[in-house]
Amino acid sequence: MKKIALASILLLLCISAAGAYSFQFIGPPRDSGSLTGYVGDAVVVEGVSQNIPPGVTLTLRVTGPGSYFLTRQMVVQNEGHFRTVVETAGLREGDYRFEIQAPGDYLLSSQRNWFIYRLVDRSLLLTITSPLQQDYDGWLTINGRVDELGSGGIELTVSGPAGIYFGPQWVSTDQMGRFFQEVRIDMEGTYSAQIADRRGMIGAVEFQVVREGIPIPVTPTPSQSIISASATASRENPAYFVMQTRSGPATISTSLGIDWVIEYIDESGTHHVINEYGADRAETFTIEGNGGMIHIRAYPDGGETGTVHIYGQNIVSLTTSTTASDKFGDLVDPGHSPAEESPAFILMPLVALAILVICLVKKP
Repeated sequence: MKKIALASILLLLCISAAGAYSFQFIGPPRDSGSLTGYVGDAVVVEGVSQNIPPGVTLTLRVTGPGSYFLTRQMVVQNEGHFRTVVETAGLREGDYRFEIQAPGDYLLSSQRNWFIYRLVDRSLLLTITSPLQQDYDGWLTINGRVDELGSGGIELTVSGPAGIYFGPQWVSTDQMGRFFQEVRIDMEGTYSAQIADRRGMIGAVEFQVVREGIPIPVTPTPSQSIISASATASRENPAYFVMQTRSGPATISTSLGIDWVIEYIDESGTHHVINEYGADRAETFTIEGNGGMIHIRAYPDGGETGTVHIYGQNIVSLTTSTTASDKFGDLVDPGHSPAEESPAFILMPLVALAILVICLVKKP
């Protein structure tokens, strides 16, 4: 009886070990499951596996405040490495859960495959004192103040129509956290200043540089006009849209009256779910366009049926689509909580232990 029991234990343990694929995070997530960063910082998710074969696709699943949801695919490379980067610009402050999932044929062991990333928004500490609109004279003036910084200095990066114009370079601050910097530029247009310190990103500010004597339009330019499209939608039959972006930020929002859920696939192929508000507020998101196509799916959060209006600003076109549904899978439940660990790998050792105890107690 003992021999049979011991054989069963060994078999269960072998099955558990043979079926367990694993990986290890590289960088800060390896040492801690709780990290802190700042809105605007990039989150690098990187790992290495000793037994997941090259070519296997892993899925990064990110959930956060306001039913924020994002998925990103990563393909395992030679030597077992995989990597992706998640940008946090425009995200809300709060806790975000990053979890890596594997296909069904490569079930992961109970080793930690997730980490919590707390985003802190420091943009409210930043005050810009130079004009956000300046006449072109060959220089861009960037003056401001960072509260609670003191004389620690800032790292300044300025980009514009022709690329990077300044930095990243450290600029001194006085005891009040004030900074003053002149940046040489060569044309009018939109310039973006990113401001950070040793702790990470503080904020980003856009400046408009115009030619002196040229009046500023008081009505939206064609690139900033709002384009809309509408369709009937329910959870069983969502509405699909295709949008072409321009270069630069584009803002998309929904109509009111129904609690809409918006899913979209951006130009890099990343899937996003937006469901932050109820029927009395529009769902809104902003993306950085590069002239590509964005696929959108819209449906009510409940069981009703209604007409959803989608509005896009600074875009080329926005139309309903009969083919965009192929880009999406089944409807995602943003409130779904990912499993901590696979229960199979927890139960097998417990069963083995139970058999061992029974054998020790029972007399031959």
